[in-house]
Amino acid sequence: MKKIIKSLIISLLIIQLMSLNVLAASRNLQKPASLQTRSSLLPKNRDKAKASERAVERGDFFVGADVVISNQGNGDIGGVGTAYLAVPVEEVYITLYLDRYDEEDGAWYQVTYYDAEFYAKDYPDGLNYPSVNITFKNQKKGYYRIRGAFSAVKDNKFEGFSPVTDGIWIE
Repeated sequence: MKKIIKSLIISLLIIQLMSLNVLAASRNLQKPASLQTRSSLLPKNRDKAKASERAVERGDFFVGADVVISNQGNGDIGGVGTAYLAVPVEEVYITLYLDRYDEEDGAWYQVTYYDAEFYAKDYPDGLNYPSVNITFKNQKKGYYRIRGAFSAVKDNKFEGFSPVTDGIWIE
């Protein structure tokens, strides 16, 4: 009887431990790390950078995506994201992430982001070329880049792209 109770308690303990949530944390909780995709730091006189990503093997409907970062002056940063679709789709999601380069760490850190959702019902002519144009206001001096996360849905199929610009200097 003692063996049965002991094995039952151990089994319940194992089940409890395996059902606990595990949370991953950044190495520096004050500055959460961004996705560490490589980006060049452009000369300080360059005020715009563009990144394009195209389908290597053509998908069913998503052809490609562009992101552009531009220095609008006074610490304002312009971000543009455009999705290119071969046929109208049901849904498109675009997220633009603004990352700042930390020269001490040699790493990019996410500063902020902007999400946009597009649905076919809102576009009677078809959802083919959704675009986002945003200004990130009052940023500190430093190098910045934009990462885009694009996804499209058609007939329960999902396709996506993730272009990343080079870093430009913002004053």
